[in-house]
Amino acid sequence: MIFRNCAVYKNGNFEKSDLFVENGIFTDSSSGPVIDLSGMYVMPGFVDSHAHILGVGQKCEHLNLEKICSQEELFQLLIKQDKKIILGRGWSEQTLGGYPDKKMLDKIQKPVVLTRKCGHVAVLNQSAMNLINMYKEDGIFKEDELEKIRGRLNNEDAERLFKIGEEEFLKHGVTFVHSDDLHGLSWDELKRILKKSRIRIFEKLHFSRIEDLERFNEFGVLTERVYVKGVKIFADGSLGGKTAYLSKPYADEKSYRGMCLANSQQIERFAEICSRKKVQLCIHAIGDAAVHEVAMALKNYPKNRLIHAQLIDEKDLKYLKDTYFCVQPHFAFEDQELISRRISKEFYGLKYDFLKLFKEGYRVTFSTDAPVSPHDPKYVIEAALRMGFHLMDAINLYTYASSETTGLRNIGKIEIGYAADFAIYEKNPLKLEDDPIAVYVHGEQIWQKA
Repeated sequence: MIFRNCAVYKNGNFEKSDLFVENGIFTDSSSGPVIDLSGMYVMPGFVDSHAHILGVGQKCEHLNLEKICSQEELFQLLIKQDKKIILGRGWSEQTLGGYPDKKMLDKIQKPVVLTRKCGHVAVLNQSAMNLINMYKEDGIFKEDELEKIRGRLNNEDAERLFKIGEEEFLKHGVTFVHSDDLHGLSWDELKRILKKSRIRIFEKLHFSRIEDLERFNEFGVLTERVYVKGVKIFADGSLGGKTAYLSKPYADEKSYRGMCLANSQQIERFAEICSRKKVQLCIHAIGDAAVHEVAMALKNYPKNRLIHAQLIDEKDLKYLKDTYFCVQPHFAFEDQELISRRISKEFYGLKYDFLKLFKEGYRVTFSTDAPVSPHDPKYVIEAALRMGFHLMDAINLYTYASSETTGLRNIGKIEIGYAADFAIYEKNPLKLEDDPIAVYVHGEQIWQKA
């Protein structure tokens, strides 16, 4: 396949060139169909290094609560729903004025499950608790409890939701997602869905227990585009849900420091098994105390991944020099109010200082953490520019660098020998204003603007 007369992105600029693709790879010559792209721009496909494809599909289908500003507004929205089980996500204390009121939710005579924006806290009414046979007086469930809830509520068409999420990423020029979709599904069900994926995927499987990881023997290349070579565990929760694990008590608490979901010994055990199975360990850690546990565990296990790392004690960095940092620049701006309200003034470490990490040579990649935040790369890159990153660096951290963290070094650039994953734009995409009109993965057009 030959693409004529296009402006091709290379190292921060566009160069007029022809592109040749054979067997899904960029080559120096080709035969076959010729496509004239005069006046068009070609960018490498974006690589989101941490997101949830199924979660994005769910966000599109569930109630979006991000703009609900009062308990009464929430109640009026909920009573209008005709679904047998009401699932909503996106509330936060700032917008809603607190947690959803369980007494109010109990007035609704059907199960209601409302998940906080961060995905680490949910409020259930009495009908929902009766349905899943899990009970809390205040209806508030956190962290691992949500895994059980998802499993017991698994009555959705996961394949359809996955396709919706996949479509959402493609329309923004994302061709590769390091996804995390096992929550609430069986491995057999997820595997069936992944085999049909059009988008390129590095799947991180979530294991709560070490023995489950020990028994699992299906890591590898599932299809030409799907690599099941990652393991996801949690060292803590979220700052918004007040479950991130901090070295100092929360500013609005006397002694509470959050939740340590995995200590250094447990993380090191996971790392040892992952090393033996030749897969990458990806650890969610937001609070500085959680990052410390990760640092102690990974100092002898290089090339694993630390996801989020929003608060860091600089003393721990020396142990993380061979670790990949998967970060979200937009959180530095989304969380400003949380930082001032939740973080003690006695904390002197790094606060969302991803630019410092990058400048000091740490291996940084960008991601959205969608559906927590918008799944649009432009949103992330704009935040990175506000933070002080150069545009060329931001694009690299969202393309080749993100792919390289998986060990795949032939994805994320438009160069001979690289996978032909790219997007075509009518206008200059470096202005961060427009989405593509067509997207190719492995040389195949899999999405086109309607």
